[in-house]
Amino acid sequence: MKKSSLNFAVKAGLVLAFGLATSAYAVDACKDAMPVAQGSGHQVNGNQTGSIGGTSWGFEQWSQGGSNSMTYYDNGTFKANWSNNTDFLARVGFRYGDNGPGKSVKGMQYTADYKYTKTGSAQYGYIGIYGWTVNPQVEYYIVDDWYSKPNEQYVGDKFGEITVDGATYTIHAFVRQQEPSKTGTSTFLQIFSIRQSPRQCGHIDIQAHFDKWNELFTGQQKQLKGSKGGETMTLKFGNVTEVMLMTEAGGNATGSVEYTYFDMSENGQPSEPPTPIDRKPFGGTAASIPGTVEAENFDEGNYGDSYSGTQGASGEDGDHDYRGEDYPTVDIVNGGTGKAIGYTAKDLWLEYTVNVTKAGEYDISAYVSNGSGSGTVELSLDGTALASLAFTGNTQEDWNTYEEATGKATLTAGEHVLRITIANDNTNVDYVKFSLDGEEPPLGLNGDVRLTNSGKTFQVFDMQGKFMGKVDVAAGASIKDAVKARFQNAGVYLVKQGSKMQRIAIK
Repeated sequence: MKKSSLNFAVKAGLVLAFGLATSAYAVDACKDAMPVAQGSGHQVNGNQTGSIGGTSWGFEQWSQGGSNSMTYYDNGTFKANWSNNTDFLARVGFRYGDNGPGKSVKGMQYTADYKYTKTGSAQYGYIGIYGWTVNPQVEYYIVDDWYSKPNEQYVGDKFGEITVDGATYTIHAFVRQQEPSKTGTSTFLQIFSIRQSPRQCGHIDIQAHFDKWNELFTGQQKQLKGSKGGETMTLKFGNVTEVMLMTEAGGNATGSVEYTYFDMSENGQPSEPPTPIDRKPFGGTAASIPGTVEAENFDEGNYGDSYSGTQGASGEDGDHDYRGEDYPTVDIVNGGTGKAIGYTAKDLWLEYTVNVTKAGEYDISAYVSNGSGSGTVELSLDGTALASLAFTGNTQEDWNTYEEATGKATLTAGEHVLRITIANDNTNVDYVKFSLDGEEPPLGLNGDVRLTNSGKTFQVFDMQGKFMGKVDVAAGASIKDAVKARFQNAGVYLVKQGSKMQRIAIK
């Protein structure tokens, strides 16, 4: 669930083995062990940004030319490979929105702790802290290591020095003329702090650099390296839109990097482990099969336990109260027959404790939408593949039109764990329905109940569960009359509103 502000209480799926001292930062990333990242990680494809599930951090990958790949893990560590790149960047940390007002660094206390290894070669390469500001637009670097040591030809004239974290950094400024930036191709200021002795692990007091830059660059006008003719540039550090640990390599660069320790904070303290959430069915009762499993009602539990994966496109218009702040990467939207899972990214998965009351062959129907095209929803039971449900989707960016994706599977009686996995970005899932082959489909979680009618849209199914269409019923009008006028044929229909369903007989 995307929020307009980030909380420091980072809920990464890890427990960090360190304590805090009142007068000194107690972490030593060069010596302390971090729990090994679990699973195969999350593959990043192309130039991409996103959130890291269960944390306040995000990831980014950007490149020009060549081939590359980045994989990040749920604890913020990551690895990347690149070949023959003009320029390549992989990074993890705080992101506040590329086009927003940014975040003032006044009163903040940004820090980072890291450990990594690297291979390869490049004409230039920076490893350390990276980000952008707005008002004005500035690209900035705190360089702790490199592929070839930066020189003033690329980083600009020296403006001062800072001694921090036991080392001296020189501070530089440079003008980039009509180069790629957060606003497209533009001219912008670069600011650098360059450590005079490289390292591959340690603690970075990011805020100390921000404060020194604000002291040195007070809005003065200067002609810098990179300027054209007598052109001057206003020297000012703005509001940050990202503060990230990064590796950059460029100039026919080929190599790799792997971070085995990562932590970043906004207040100078180590990130907090997640609050334990007991694993249990949503509402305390397992969903019954035959029956309908509502997608939004996945089990209670921590990230990586009952759900996992990243959020897709921005979910600002989602229902942020239905599941609350404990589930930041799962967005609930109003859609389908009530509520649905929306703003999804590929490989997001959700788990549900279910009780199969009757063994047998089941017809399965998932009610889904995708305004960017076709795809599948993958189902598994107790870790074993169950069914792959294909849908046609919609290429007109319409997520309000849902369709059924169907399949079959044999289920054994008893309590099981059902997993729904999103196989394609931007797939909304309303529910998954299980009906015994040859039997009348169940009426849903609430049984045969009366539907309210205060001016609603209802979904209509035949007795085999096939979706027939929708009817709009004005307040006070008869649902039965509306169904009869719409479908005309005599018979028994199932009419659904939200999670409630009712039989209607038309004579």
